Amino acid sequence: MNSSMAHLPQRPGALGQGGLTLVELMISLTLGLLITLAIGYLYTGSRQTYRLNDNVARMQENGRYAMEMISRDVRMAGYWGCAGMTISTPVNTLNNASDYAYKFGTPVEGHDATGTNTWGPAKDASITDVVSGTDILTVRGVFGSGVTVTSHPGGSPPGSADLKVSVGSGLVEGDIVLVSDCNNAAVFQITNINTSAGMDNVVHNTGTGTPGNATKALGKEYVGGEILRIATFTYYIRLNAAGRPALYRLSRGTAEELVENVENMQVTYGVDTDGDRTVDEFRTANNVTNWNSVRSVRVRLLLVSPDDNLVSPPQTYRYQDTNGDGIPDAVTATDNRLRYVFTGTVGIRNLLP
Repeated sequence: MNSSMAHLPQRPGALGQGGLTLVELMISLTLGLLITLAIGYLYTGSRQTYRLNDNVARMQENGRYAMEMISRDVRMAGYWGCAGMTISTPVNTLNNASDYAYKFGTPVEGHDATGTNTWGPAKDASITDVVSGTDILTVRGVFGSGVTVTSHPGGSPPGSADLKVSVGSGLVEGDIVLVSDCNNAAVFQITNINTSAGMDNVVHNTGTGTPGNATKALGKEYVGGEILRIATFTYYIRLNAAGRPALYRLSRGTAEELVENVENMQVTYGVDTDGDRTVDEFRTANNVTNWNSVRSVRVRLLLVSPDDNLVSPPQTYRYQDTNGDGIPDAVTATDNRLRYVFTGTVGIRNLLP
C-alpha cells in the first residue's frame, strides 16, 4: 500500500536555518562595533590613568630624593669636625684658597636668577650651562665620618707634612681634607699616602696636586684629632644629554646629574640680622649682604612629568611669587605635561643656637 505522505511538500525551514535578513545582519554588526568601541574606550582610559599615576609616582620619588640630597648637604654646611662653633673658619693651606671651590670660610652661598642668563651675585665661571631663570645654591663643609690622627710629628712651624692614621682609612691621594682636634682645624690636600708599620701615612707637601698646598705647616700638632673629607657642592639646573632639565651637583669641576625632569629651582636664605643666630627674615641671594649671617635655606623645586599629553587642557600651577604679595603667581603651562612643586626649609645645624 502506497503512503500519500511520501509526496507531501516540505515546509520552509523545517530542515535548518535558512539565513539572516539584511536587517538582522546590520543590527549584529552595529552591536559588535559598539562593543568593540566600548572595550577600546575602557582600554584607552585605563592606559591613560596608568600613565598619569606612573608619572605622578616618579615625580614624587624624584622630588623627595632631590630635596633629601639638598637638605642633607645644607644641614652639614659649615661643619668643621668636633671643633664645631669654637672656630669661625679653619686655617686653609691650599693654593688659591679664596677660589670659589675652596672658599670654605663661607658655608653657604647662592646666586639669584635676575634676568636672561644673569645672576646676582654673578655666578662663578666654574658653574656652566645653567638653565636661564633658575637659581644656584652652593654649600661647603665636611660630609661624612673621619679617621683619628694617631701621630703627627712636630716641625717648625708646628705640624709636619706627615700625619699617621689607622690603616685602611679610605683616604686617597688628591683628597682635600680637614683635620680638626675640637679646638682648631686646618684644610689641606693629600699629596701622597702610603702604608707603613700598620699605619696610613697622610702626606701634604707643597709643589704637587691641584690646587696643591701653599704650605705644609698646619699651625699645630693634631694628635688625637680627626681627618675628614671636605667639599664644595653646587646645586643647579641644566639640560642633560637627552635635552631634559635636570638637577646637577658640581664638585671640583665634575658635574653629576642627580635627578632628571627638575625644571626650576628657586632659593631664599634665612638671615640673622641681629646677631642672635636665629632667622629674622628670608632674602634672595642678590639681597644677602653677609653670607656668614645665613642660618637656613628655603628651596622650591619644580618637577615636570617625563611624559607629555597627560593633562588637557594645560595645567595651571603656582610656583614663584614675582609681585611680592606672598602668593605664588598662577602659571599656565605651554605643554600637556604635569608639574609638581616641592618646598623645604632646612636649618644649617652648625650655625644655629
